[in-house]
Amino acid sequence: MKRLTTLILFLVMVMAGVEILLPKLVSDAVAQGLRDQTGSAKVTAKVDKSPAIFMLGGQFDRVLADASDVKTDKVTFRNMHIALGGVAVNMQSLLFGRKLELKNVDDVEVTATLAQEEIANYLNSSVKGVKNAVVTISSGKVEVVSALTFGSIARVDVKLEGRVIGDRENRRIKFVADRFWINNSPVGSIGGALLTEVPLVDLKKMPFGVNVRDVVMEQGQVIIYTDNRG
Repeated sequence: MKRLTTLILFLVMVMAGVEILLPKLVSDAVAQGLRDQTGSAKVTAKVDKSPAIFMLGGQFDRVLADASDVKTDKVTFRNMHIALGGVAVNMQSLLFGRKLELKNVDDVEVTATLAQEEIANYLNSSVKGVKNAVVTISSGKVEVVSALTFGSIARVDVKLEGRVIGDRENRRIKFVADRFWINNSPVGSIGGALLTEVPLVDLKKMPFGVNVRDVVMEQGQVIIYTDNRG
């Protein structure tokens, strides 16, 4: 009887240890895998499964992760929150290779924040002729002030007011101008083809197969809400 009691106590201690240690081990491995997928050097993750021992089968109820400075092909997000539900992974690759190979994900929600300074950096570095662009984002509106040069022929001062919007059909996030000035004279969109519509994010190149759900402009930043629904 004493031996049976000791064995039961030992098994209870082992299971308790598994419940404490295994979620952290798996969460750390998922965070490393997400670092590779997002290009971020700083990712934290939390994996949920009850009981935790079932994690060893590669099935997770939910994965929550936060990443900063997430790099895409065009811009860098200030931060990104990732919520995955009904997740199945290759457990061998995860634990021994620290690689996140997804077999299945039922639900995906990704919320990303894009700072006004990053949009300005992108315009200055990637849009031909744009120099010294300054971007100001307020509630529901984006203002761009810049110089536009045409080689050594001409230089004009431009100002645009517009929005960052989601294009569900093409799975993109882009800036579109509603109003356009050249040297303080309003010209609508005439002569502004270079800046009246600028693609910022190609969602097809992001992980998890998401599409845009909503775009919110607030002071100094744009918050992009995406999911895999619809």
